[in-house]
Amino acid sequence: MRTLSLIVPIVLISLAVPLSAQLSRAALVRQSDIIFAGTVTRAGVVRVDQVFEKPSAVSLMKGDSVTVLPARAGSPGSPPLNPGMQATFYTTGWIYGRWITVREVGHEAIGPQLATVAGTGTAQQDLVAKARQQVNDADLKARIQAAAMVVVGRVEQLRPMEYGPRPTGAPARPRRFTEHDPNWQEAIIHVDEGLKGATAGERVVVRFPGSRDVAFVGTPRFAAGQEGTFLLQKDTATGSPLALMAGQPVQAYTALHRLDVLSKQDAQHVRTLMRGP
Repeated sequence: MRTLSLIVPIVLISLAVPLSAQLSRAALVRQSDIIFAGTVTRAGVVRVDQVFEKPSAVSLMKGDSVTVLPARAGSPGSPPLNPGMQATFYTTGWIYGRWITVREVGHEAIGPQLATVAGTGTAQQDLVAKARQQVNDADLKARIQAAAMVVVGRVEQLRPMEYGPRPTGAPARPRRFTEHDPNWQEAIIHVDEGLKGATAGERVVVRFPGSRDVAFVGTPRFAAGQEGTFLLQKDTATGSPLALMAGQPVQAYTALHRLDVLSKQDAQHVRTLMRGP
């Protein structure tokens, strides 16, 4: 797929409210996908001093000019961005074309000491990176807590989904075909280490959509021989909670969130989060 390079200047819809009056830095980072430090050069115009985060398709670099259009200019608690002011802008993309328009989640005024290069980055860059790590860890910890099973293991086999027996009293499962049919597949995972809800040596059936339909973009898929750390939920997606293993009914699982399939090396970080407060 061809990557579109987008050219600044950028138009910002600005809340023009200091960080302390809005959200924590982590909350700002969570809602943002374009984060940069800049210096106000004149009313409504910011020169980019450093880009901290942005989508790969967005062209934004040091020295680019950013036009800031305050959304609530002149309102109480909405001070202007005065020339010479340095700030970190937390924003989200809105309109892309000849001009890029982004919405500002908030901005954080910074002093000259935070804009001074220190080693390979800046102090402000480190603060943003730390906040992003806090957000990522919080999201991963929530997935770990919600998981029925967390394992380190290897995919031994792939196969089309095999329906297990219907639980006693459960209604018959109608087979529905739609334009977004998931084409469910099963990965048989050998558990090398059970971190939650499993023990080493077990084999687990994990279902995933084999379809390449747009409805399943970003959904993890499995490959034979794949090693990793897997956060598994009991299957409530396919309508058939039981699978077959050596002819016997067993609980089926899914791993449908992007954080549910991690590398084998991520197991140590998962252990740390599981031990934490």
